[in-house]
Amino acid sequence: MTMNVDQKSVGMQVNLNDAEDFSCEECGNLFFKPVFTMKRLSALISPTGRETMIPIQIFACTKCDHVNDTFIRKEETDS
Repeated sequence: MTMNVDQKSVGMQVNLNDAEDFSCEECGNLFFKPVFTMKRLSALISPTGRETMIPIQIFACTKCDHVNDTFIRKEETDS
């Protein structure tokens, strides 16, 4: 599969056959679904001055629901 990725800004074509596939670290499945983790932003640091809930999209395996470490932002694994 060849995909044109905004050729004006990149100046080349990308062949997705050359891209690495991700698979589930637990079961090896190749398919993922979007899921969300939630962050709470304190009113003290929120730009609006109000407590805010922030959804962050990540991807879980469609077979076993595992979330690869690669898909989790580094800040979330540090805590």
